[in-house]
Amino acid sequence: MDCTLVEWTKDRIWYCDMPYRLAGAPIGHRMTVIRLDNNKLFIHSPIKITPTLQQQLRQLGEIAYIVIPNKSHNIYLSDWWLASPKAYFYAPPGLIHKRSDLTFDDALGNKTPLHWRGQLLQTVIRGSDTMEEIAFCDPQSKTLILGDALAWMVESTHPLTFAIAVLNGCYFKPAMPLYWRVTFQNHTQLRQSIQEILTWPFERIILSHGKLIDTDAKAHFAAAFRWLMPHAVKITTTK
Repeated sequence: MDCTLVEWTKDRIWYCDMPYRLAGAPIGHRMTVIRLDNNKLFIHSPIKITPTLQQQLRQLGEIAYIVIPNKSHNIYLSDWWLASPKAYFYAPPGLIHKRSDLTFDDALGNKTPLHWRGQLLQTVIRGSDTMEEIAFCDPQSKTLILGDALAWMVESTHPLTFAIAVLNGCYFKPAMPLYWRVTFQNHTQLRQSIQEILTWPFERIILSHGKLIDTDAKAHFAAAFRWLMPHAVKITTTK
């Protein structure tokens, strides 16, 4: 199934939604595209590549950097690797080890690669031995870009999706899904990562799964991790 790129920020960020099921529940999968200052494209969390999608991307610029934010978002990676031989591929260390069949250009970490240094911010959301994710922020559009660290499935009407989202605490409000949250045993490291992200200049959030957050993003993000920082100063939302 083809998707249509939607412009999130004029001439800067686009996203594309595609159907995806987890344990039989439709949760969707969202890819984010950033056109950097050199007109090269930064692809975050690639979805299934199709001729139509390739054509839309070619109209925006050169596919230069393909970035996988965590170990789970690698289903379509082989197709992208074959379709974009000149692109640079980046992934967390755990995924590079998992997908030894592919060649990656570098591992993602707290140090920003030269290709987008000075344009995008990034950090590792630490604290789990099994889940690892790199969060990104585009200060120019004031957008935080996440993979699975936050989900908000409130727009789903499928009963199975509803049940899974409610059980994981990410239906009625944005939250780190419970199945992720329980793996973060080192709360000190996770707290440091969340506090760093809260210093970033973002007003909106693009999630890989669920409802986009286009207002009061920092307040929503802080509220999602209040269990981790119960004594933090409350960030109020606008009316």
